[in-house]
Amino acid sequence: MARQEKAVDPAAGPLQAFAYELRKVRTEAGGPTYRALARSAGYSAATLSEAAGGTRKPTLDVVLAYVGACRGDVDLWHRRWHELDTVLTSATLTEAGPVPVAEADPVPLPEADPVEPAPSAPLDAVSRRGRPSRRRLMAWAAVPVLLTATAGGVYLARDQRGSGCPEQPAHPAFTAVSYGAGARAHTGAARDAPITRTIPSGCTIGFVGYCLGEKIHDNTGGTPDVRWFKLPDGDVVASGIVHGNPPRGLAASRCVDDRTPPGTIALTAAVDPAKPGTVRLKATGTRLDIVGFAALYQPAEPPTARRWRQIGFTEETAGKPGFGVSWRLEGVATGPDPVLIAAVACLGGDGPTGIVDVRSAGAGRLGPKFPPVSLTAPQRAEAVNAACSYPA
Repeated sequence: MARQEKAVDPAAGPLQAFAYELRKVRTEAGGPTYRALARSAGYSAATLSEAAGGTRKPTLDVVLAYVGACRGDVDLWHRRWHELDTVLTSATLTEAGPVPVAEADPVPLPEADPVEPAPSAPLDAVSRRGRPSRRRLMAWAAVPVLLTATAGGVYLARDQRGSGCPEQPAHPAFTAVSYGAGARAHTGAARDAPITRTIPSGCTIGFVGYCLGEKIHDNTGGTPDVRWFKLPDGDVVASGIVHGNPPRGLAASRCVDDRTPPGTIALTAAVDPAKPGTVRLKATGTRLDIVGFAALYQPAEPPTARRWRQIGFTEETAGKPGFGVSWRLEGVATGPDPVLIAAVACLGGDGPTGIVDVRSAGAGRLGPKFPPVSLTAPQRAEAVNAACSYPA
């Protein structure tokens, strides 16, 4: 039995409140173990556990990896981390006393109508002696943002702190956050396409769409991905080097050096004669880069809900051609409902397509035949989402 986490009191201070809310993200994701999160987050289980411990401030990269592995809102937690940093830094400065600041001439700004920053979800600052009030903290955390008109439309101007973050579209299709050593922008969807700039770590980047290109592996989890995110000026950033994904339902568009989306997929299944209770699955098709496999079944042990679960996430490599997995049906409850198996063309983690083939493994005993099965639209959505989810 896993050891229970030590309770954290959200009223004890901003750091504890941050940890308390971070733990809720993991709970809402179904309560995966830290060891399971570590496989997709790219950090050790101990580091992830410490991030939600409430004893010291975690780094931004660890927080974003933690939230991303739980499929949470990385944009929201990017803001929350900076709010926490402001609170803790301000409290330290207050306790140390005022710091002399050299006078400087004011920098003139171009005339423009000010725009209120987008509302965030600030942590509840605790107003105690030795700590600034919530109103003062939020005033210090606010960043002036101005609208500026360009030939391409209306954009949010870069903040005046010289962060080096790119200008955001007024209405991006989606956002993602750079981390680690930053994100390189290319002229096309390929690693050897010219690099135009490197976006610093910690930037919330607004993208206008995405295209499909050369397969890149995620920097944190190692998951393959063929999506490249499009900046307003036409440059692209590989999906695997930022935290965030396009919303489901947003179709890929064209870009320089792009490739055609997956075309077809066919699933074959056979009982492994050398391994009783094991099915060998193989997917073939046109323009496939990544294939996810999922099965609809009811486990024999709790939780016993019958639903689609991922059983494989594969890519074709020079050393391992084709797409295949072996699945042992150990722990699958027998009953009147058949076990269904799906193979889906994926674009990356949480990047399903509608290219899917589903087969029935029968009820009670396997095969030897695995006939095709038609799914309703909701069943189809559940199958492709499970097959193309980030591997646990």
